[in-house]
Amino acid sequence: MKVLAIIPARGGSKGVPRKNIMKFDGKPLLAYAIEAGMESKKISKLVVNTEDKEIAKIARNFNCEVVMRNSKIAGDQSQIIDTVLQTLDYFEDKNQYFEAIILLQPTAPLRKGEDIDNAIGLLQSNSKTDAVISMVKVEDHHPARMYKIQNGILDNLMPEYETQNRQELPELYLRNGCIYLVRTSALKKEQSLMPEKKIPYIMDSKWAVNIDTEIDVIVLEQLLKKWKKQVS
Repeated sequence: MKVLAIIPARGGSKGVPRKNIMKFDGKPLLAYAIEAGMESKKISKLVVNTEDKEIAKIARNFNCEVVMRNSKIAGDQSQIIDTVLQTLDYFEDKNQYFEAIILLQPTAPLRKGEDIDNAIGLLQSNSKTDAVISMVKVEDHHPARMYKIQNGILDNLMPEYETQNRQELPELYLRNGCIYLVRTSALKKEQSLMPEKKIPYIMDSKWAVNIDTEIDVIVLEQLLKKWKKQVS
């Protein structure tokens, strides 16, 4: 299976400015996605897609190919699917075709090449599915503990489990942002990284972090030390 790995890295970010090049343990955040992609044995091509010249330079310094993003799809409201399709078009114009794409977001950095290869293996062995999405088990923030507020009144999302002990709650899973692996045919047909037919790749929830806020930065700085000891 020919797999194109795309690392999307915009220059702009409101929550954490310039987060994709912020340094963690001496390396830019972007580098962790590049290194995981390079560790993979099943990725056919690895690229960073960006509109930002500094990010492009950093990616090339880590020996990663760069596809420059059209500025029209680089704004805060831009959809990631447009970036993926632009990257596919770029290579198809060069007569390079891929059976699947895998999105490796820099903001969810705690993944290994082994995780990528496991996910690709799942897609290869499940011909009836169109995608593999990385997930973690929901722990403390279970929807049974969540509420909508309507006209000042609390409305529980799962009222049948509102008073149940944690051990009695149904197992639920949350996307952790590490891996979105989709067959190219389904991606184009459904115009989505989350097609109808998809299966999970379960990862350890203790490493789940996605850099959107300053608090996430602090969490990653602490988690990274422990994570590196585990994978070394």
